[in-house]
Amino acid sequence: MSFDVVVVGGGAAGVDAAVAARRHAPDASLALISPQPDLFYRPWLVYLPAAAVPTEDLSIPLSGIAERHGFERIEDGVGAIDPETRELVLTSTGKRVDYGQLILAPGAPADRQRIPGSDEHALFPCDPSEARQLLGELNGLNEGTIVFLLTGERIGPGLEYAGWVAKAMRAAGRRAVRVLAVEDGDAMDRQFGAKAAARLVTVASTAGVETVRHANVERIGDGELVLSETTINADIIAVTSPLRGPDVGLPAELLDERGLVKVDGTLATPAFRNVFAAGDFSCLQGVGLDLPKTWIMARLQAETAGRNAAAALTGGDATRLDLRKVARMASISMPDVGGRTLLVKNRKPIVAGSWPLRLRYRMDGKYLSQYRDRPGVRRPTA
Repeated sequence: MSFDVVVVGGGAAGVDAAVAARRHAPDASLALISPQPDLFYRPWLVYLPAAAVPTEDLSIPLSGIAERHGFERIEDGVGAIDPETRELVLTSTGKRVDYGQLILAPGAPADRQRIPGSDEHALFPCDPSEARQLLGELNGLNEGTIVFLLTGERIGPGLEYAGWVAKAMRAAGRRAVRVLAVEDGDAMDRQFGAKAAARLVTVASTAGVETVRHANVERIGDGELVLSETTINADIIAVTSPLRGPDVGLPAELLDERGLVKVDGTLATPAFRNVFAAGDFSCLQGVGLDLPKTWIMARLQAETAGRNAAAALTGGDATRLDLRKVARMASISMPDVGGRTLLVKNRKPIVAGSWPLRLRYRMDGKYLSQYRDRPGVRRPTA
């Protein structure tokens, strides 16, 4: 098989990159490779424990997206990539795929080894399968303690999960279940700023979540989160979430110490200008910005990578990622903590209340409507 453009990854970045490449290169041959049959809307995973959105709204078949936007879908993983020969090998079938331009957007799984004991004794609910496992364990819990450890590159979902789990426990009358959010070091301060982090603790408390600030995490054991100061006994421990790059068989020199692809401002690798990376798998170098690993950042990168891959087919000039827009979007946070939020901008608390959530839900609905094949998107029920 041979294609002008190949996109690896069927998440938000992969799908957006494929759609952008098709829009800018309408006559190119284009394929998207993903081992999963669906685009899973990960920002809504946090609503799963409280059944705040219908389960069917969490995923969209990639087959329908591919048909509507005019690219081929290959349901498989990638086991090896040779940038010298412009060839990759599919995991299940062993088939080889030749490409002209390659966009890598497979996401970044949880780094299950970064915290000692977490792989054996914790759940990582940013992964859809473990989000479902969390739901199953919650269903059988009538009393006890649930801990969400906020650590690594993506802590926002942990705070959101805690809020919605607390809401679900209250709604079920299970007030003997304690929901605890534990901040590893200064994770909340780093992401939100000290004042906004303190305000979010109040928001979380209103939702029924207790928060432990500035903990020094040593390890996770069987039913225990071990801190330097104390040990917290827990029935369920969930971690959100240090990240690492998936192994897709790339040469080591293209990767940073976490296994992420090093790219410049055009989202291309310096060594191979026909290899791009977008979303959580990318590590932007030399631009003075450390991009958060969020859905909106993935989408912004995907648009640039798709456009540049299409331009390269005809020898066009590459466009750099709009760092001003990226910085503006990166400065805004509004975590949905059980139907409550605080709008944070430039690490400062701006406003709490219902309208920031309405804005967020409107953005969700616009995105889902773009790719779904049925009308109507129901907003989360707080």
